[in-house]
Amino acid sequence: MRFHLLILLACAPQICASELAAPAAARQCVFVATRGWSDTSGTLRRFSRSSSREPWRAAGPAISVNVGRSGLAWGLGLHTVPSDGPRKVEGDGKAPAGVFRLTAAFGYDEKPAGVSLPYIRGGPDIAAIDDPHSRYYNRIVDRTRIAKPDWNSSEKMRPDSEDYRLGIVVAHNPRAVPRAGSCIFMHLWRGPGRGSAGCTTMPRDAIAELQRWLRPAAHPVLIQAPREFLPVSLR
Repeated sequence: MRFHLLILLACAPQICASELAAPAAARQCVFVATRGWSDTSGTLRRFSRSSSREPWRAAGPAISVNVGRSGLAWGLGLHTVPSDGPRKVEGDGKAPAGVFRLTAAFGYDEKPAGVSLPYIRGGPDIAAIDDPHSRYYNRIVDRTRIAKPDWNSSEKMRPDSEDYRLGIVVAHNPRAVPRAGSCIFMHLWRGPGRGSAGCTTMPRDAIAELQRWLRPAAHPVLIQAPREFLPVSLR
């Protein structure tokens, strides 16, 4: 399968095809498509290329994933945010739509063999801060290294569940705009059709393979949107 990786083939109102294109530096891209804004499940496909002048090639089979329990909404990333459609806000239960860097892997155990992304090991003192009033908003921190924590809310990176046993950090809202959404990951699901608080979730084998496949030197990105914004060949 060969084609150029532009999200939009036919422009919808206020949306231009180039706005959701993979950056020129990207050599790996993860696509997630849903049927519509309110759907909680979708399909994930992986693509790679050797240079920005080369076409993208499919890498591995398509898999089923879950997104937010309230669907998708435009997030903040590498794309221009369209004027149409829902926009993500803190606590809305929506996963972000758009183009986002994939910056790190994480898990409960030592760094797995074959993983080359920077790795964060979850523990009792590792937290993702989701309090919009904190200066650490939308950051993963080690509480033991912060003299005066200023947050009232945070996401434990090793909760009392298996959710974060394996995962990948999605660089949504990189400038930490207050209330624009925080702590966005790709991680283990709790089963088909069970939407998350705003992350993209999948089976254990799938997230483990994705962790091993992604390479920092390839500048990997996630492109996530309802399928109406995808080329016909990707729907």
